[in-house]
Amino acid sequence: MVRRAARPLSFERFPAALSRLMHQRDLSYRQLAYKTRLSAGYLNHLTKGRRPVPADPVICTIATALHVDPDYFIEYRLRQVLDVLEASARLTDALYGILLLQAPISDEMRAALEQPTSRDDPAGQPAGRDDSAGQTAGRDDPAGQTGGESR
Repeated sequence: MVRRAARPLSFERFPAALSRLMHQRDLSYRQLAYKTRLSAGYLNHLTKGRRPVPADPVICTIATALHVDPDYFIEYRLRQVLDVLEASARLTDALYGILLLQAPISDEMRAALEQPTSRDDPAGQPAGRDDSAGQTAGRDDPAGQTGGESR
């Protein structure tokens, strides 16, 4: 199996991670706005935490402009994990037991955890996930607050 180089991942919340990337790349709000086709004001609100974390397609646009993978942002990674957990009640229950009830890890779970991750999957999708419909449905903005500010 070929190992890929570790990609940088942020453990900061989205506003701080975005602000840090902009600073590291010496980008102004206007420069990033030009690259993303998002408004400079909206980007400013994102870095200050005055707007909710954007939907995954917007995170992808921002990540591309900043030359990082979308999973650089922890919120994006959390949404991907949630997608996998929503597809498997058994996995959700097993992880709940392990993480919150300190249950022992079964051999089946240990084997599943030792399998290659979706990053090693040529299709780029976690096992058992069907992306044929509604990949981002219901995840865009639970509070309904991002309508219209993508420009």
